[in-house]
Amino acid sequence: MREQLSRRYLKTFACGTAHKFASSAVHYAWLAHHYGIARVTIDLLALTIEPPEFNIRRNRILAGQCRDSLLCNAKRLKPPGAVTAATLAAEFGIHEHGVDDRFEWIGPSTFTVILTDDRGKEWRGKITLDRVLAQGDGVGDPNR
Repeated sequence: MREQLSRRYLKTFACGTAHKFASSAVHYAWLAHHYGIARVTIDLLALTIEPPEFNIRRNRILAGQCRDSLLCNAKRLKPPGAVTAATLAAEFGIHEHGVDDRFEWIGPSTFTVILTDDRGKEWRGKITLDRVLAQGDGVGDPNR
């Protein structure tokens, strides 16, 4: 059995979730650039994605992976510790866009995860990247 963890590890969980999302958010970045929408919010417990342009299957899969990882870690909290709310906000740098020989990118972009514990305290994890790939899959269908 693994060691149970204190609430202070919630910040680590938040940072880990933000990093996981930032590392895999190419399609979100492409949609942000495509639609000209710079901010996406995901409720990681309910798996709701706003704005609706981003609520497509491919994006729900990544959000679900982040949620599953978070919940797996949250199970290790010492009782009565619990995560009661988990929000991920991605702010894409669509104002800055570039293309080089191989890649299309936007940036800088910030990914923030806010976890709320059962006592109402918020724990934040934040990752900022100078550039995020925003390369479409060549098909032109944002719903793929």
